[in-house]
Amino acid sequence: MLRNALHPIIFAAIERIAFGLEILAVIVISSAILIATLRFIARFFATRSPQICLSDFKQIVGKSVQVALEILIAADIINTVVLDATIENVLVLGTLVIIRTFLSWTLVLETEGHWPWHKKP
Repeated sequence: MLRNALHPIIFAAIERIAFGLEILAVIVISSAILIATLRFIARFFATRSPQICLSDFKQIVGKSVQVALEILIAADIINTVVLDATIENVLVLGTLVIIRTFLSWTLVLETEGHWPWHKKP
């Protein structure tokens, strides 16, 4: 375990970085939802077409959730590998990465209309 090998100041800094990444993911999602909602309202009054506005809303929120998932994976890797590398935590990390990867793929399918490994139609 690296916890014992790390200087307490370095350990605390790494903990803060991981926590900061988690906060950043929340900020990314929250701000994207706010921006997407304001844009939806403005475009709806301009076009009166809910389909166009909803598509734009889904694109913005979907992409931001994808970015947030990647940030959360980075935070989890830091927490598990650097701060608390036990077999149980590594298995939990692996499960979280698989779940978040699947969510990311389904978001690509929803927002772009194709799987990430296929070319755009």
